[in-house]
Amino acid sequence: MNQQNNNNYLNAVQADIKRPFIIAIIHKLVPFSMIWVSLVLMYGVICMYTNAVGQDEFYRFIFFLRSPVVIVLNCVALLITLFHSISWYNSVAKTIFSSRTDKKSLTYLFIVGLWLITMSVSAYLLLFILK
Repeated sequence: MNQQNNNNYLNAVQADIKRPFIIAIIHKLVPFSMIWVSLVLMYGVICMYTNAVGQDEFYRFIFFLRSPVVIVLNCVALLITLFHSISWYNSVAKTIFSSRTDKKSLTYLFIVGLWLITMSVSAYLLLFILK
């Protein structure tokens, strides 16, 4: 039993070693990108509230968003979020269908279904905002 646990640990360590270094870094950056997006949205809500009071804070928020540094940080946060959703969808599908024998086709169907739901909700929200 101890030998089997030892082999499982070695396999897990080798799987971590096989993963490229940049992917490990991206996984570690996910919380920071989520914090960045949350702070930007919170700043926007605060500026909108103070704009309703009568100040022109919302224009400061627009100029803040147009800054090249903020644009680059938002693009990096978007790419990290897309990578995170791709890896999360893949790992959820593999976890759910790990006990099935015909798991390849079910895994792909589940991943496609998750992406279809994500795109449908995003399209609905986009149409709701543009109205």
